Amino acid sequence: MNQFFRSKLTKRYLIISLFVTFCALALLYFITIQVMNNSVREEMDYRNQTMAKTVGKNTNYIFSNMINDLRLISEYTLKIQNKEYVDLEEVEKIISRNPLILHSQIVDNQGNTLFTIPNVHVSGSEKIIEFIDRVSWSETFYLSNIFALDNGKKVIAVSYPIIDSKKNVQGGVIAYVNLAVLSQHLNQVKIGDRGVNALIDRNGVLISHSDASYIGTSLADHPIGNYLNNSKSGIWEGLLFKEYMVFAYQPMQLGSYGVIVGEPLEQALASTADVQGLLLKGFLTVLILTLIFTIFATSRIVKPIRFLTKQTREYKEGKRSSFQKVKTGDELEDLSVIMDEMATELSNKEKRLFNILESIPYAVITTDKKGNIETFNKGAEQLTLFNHNEVIGKKITDLPIKKSKKEFLSWQTLQEGKKFNEVENDIFDKDGIKHVVRIYSALFYDDKKHNIGAILILRDVSEVKKLEGYLKQSERMASLGQLTAGIAHEIKNPLSIIIAASDAIELELKEDKLDTQLIQEMTNDIIETSDRMNNLLTDFLKMSKGENENNKTYVNVNVLINELLSLLRKKLDDQQITVQQNYANQVIDVLAIENQLNQVFLNIIINSIQAMEDGGVLTITVKETNEDWKIEFSDTGKGIPKSDINWIFNPFYTTKKEGTGLGLSIAYEIISHHNGIIEATSSIDEGTTICVRLPKLKGRVLDE
Repeated sequence: MNQFFRSKLTKRYLIISLFVTFCALALLYFITIQVMNNSVREEMDYRNQTMAKTVGKNTNYIFSNMINDLRLISEYTLKIQNKEYVDLEEVEKIISRNPLILHSQIVDNQGNTLFTIPNVHVSGSEKIIEFIDRVSWSETFYLSNIFALDNGKKVIAVSYPIIDSKKNVQGGVIAYVNLAVLSQHLNQVKIGDRGVNALIDRNGVLISHSDASYIGTSLADHPIGNYLNNSKSGIWEGLLFKEYMVFAYQPMQLGSYGVIVGEPLEQALASTADVQGLLLKGFLTVLILTLIFTIFATSRIVKPIRFLTKQTREYKEGKRSSFQKVKTGDELEDLSVIMDEMATELSNKEKRLFNILESIPYAVITTDKKGNIETFNKGAEQLTLFNHNEVIGKKITDLPIKKSKKEFLSWQTLQEGKKFNEVENDIFDKDGIKHVVRIYSALFYDDKKHNIGAILILRDVSEVKKLEGYLKQSERMASLGQLTAGIAHEIKNPLSIIIAASDAIELELKEDKLDTQLIQEMTNDIIETSDRMNNLLTDFLKMSKGENENNKTYVNVNVLINELLSLLRKKLDDQQITVQQNYANQVIDVLAIENQLNQVFLNIIINSIQAMEDGGVLTITVKETNEDWKIEFSDTGKGIPKSDINWIFNPFYTTKKEGTGLGLSIAYEIISHHNGIIEATSSIDEGTTICVRLPKLKGRVLDE
């Protein structure tokens, strides 16, 4: 049972079921209570209004009887004034039989008291004169507002005029009403034990109340007093007479008084309390039964789900490879079958992926986003000599394949969210043997593009690096062969000059008259050409021994090209070749060996001249890029076929009948030693462009 209630699904289902049931029952309960209360209130309002009308009629009846009694007394008084015989005992009986009347007073039209019934002293001449004045001009009865007698007793007065046969008012009969008795009469019919019947006068002062202590209390500023003052009737609910009351109010026909009838709201709704209690008990009973049935139903539903959840957790932890079928005969059973099929398929895929991973000849390591190792294939074991059980779960920076954690620069790059390819680095295996590896990486992302891990592929290139060293040595030997062959090519032209000069000297010596100046010029040419050949051989020997680096100086490319064009201007003029020069700067310095760079540019320019036998345009352009200077030599010659353009930098490849095929090959070798690039583009009958790219000087400010 504890496990049952520990289930999140059980708690959720129970909470939802109970919440829905509680809301439905509560809504039904409150609707029932509201309907019942509305019905009771409607009945209560109707009852209060009916009671107000009844009390009003009864009060009108009481005052009507009192007025009739006063009318009879006024007739007897008129006979007395006419000196007719009157039985005073009969008059006193009229007054005494009405318990509402404290006493009665007969006065003349001046307000003088003729006699009282019973015979008591009555004061208050001002009020008497007010009453006589009122009945004199109205010639009918008058009901006064509440006032106090000399003894402090609060009363109201009912006055009736004494009118003679000539319709003249000769005085009046005034009866003083006992308000306590009036209240008793009103309370004979009230609503329940705590019901309230009350009367207010025209000033809004209570002249009658179920509780006599409230007589004289003013309701002039109360809403009920305002409503009655405006001759309105209706229902009012609120706090009055120290209780929350419901009142019906209605104006009276006589005296412009107002009737107030009502009861405390608690008493009015007392009849609904039992019903509400019964409904509440039913509500709680249904809620408890719902809880019991919900727990039962939930256990039947949640149990197979919890069983599936348990199997899923065990599958995740590697404790099982399949799912047991849940026999419920519904969608849960279908789900268990599908999950078993999925588990089988995932297991097969996992095995295939594992076999693929293990068959990869490189070290493959995957990590989570924190750098903890998750997979470590056989290639990684062979490279590092660590078993995968030793490293799984550990941070990659804790793997002792580097001398310190600070050297794991590649992993720091991954943590910054940047992948990398072909980063060459050194690592050490478990025995401390150094391996040169090339590292490839990639990041894993989830559906929301959040980094969830990384993969590292390490390729051991230690043997490859050795082979590359052997290859470089072989290439160097090949380069020496090319340089040796290039010597013959470069010496051929100077030898031709020496041979021609020697022949000229020989011919001149056969002449009868020697031209000493010509002989001197030829001799100088031989010496100069011999020096050039000597320098050339020296440079080639230095290049073959790798001794040329220390002879690099700052060379101004512009000046070097201009000197070559000046030396070749006669040949350019003879072949009608126009030279166009476009330089990005006046001073373009590069770090180079001047003789070698001079040889490269000379070979390129001579090749362009030879390609334009019928004349043309040689355009020399120097452009600046972020990393280097781009020097282009473009001619308008016959061009080179596309099939041959990729071979022009190979040794001994030439398209000229008398060429050796070493000019551009030597140029390529020289530019490569200067950390530059030389490349060519060409189109038939449109010309050829040779582009030389030389690195800029770093940290050197160039003069514009």
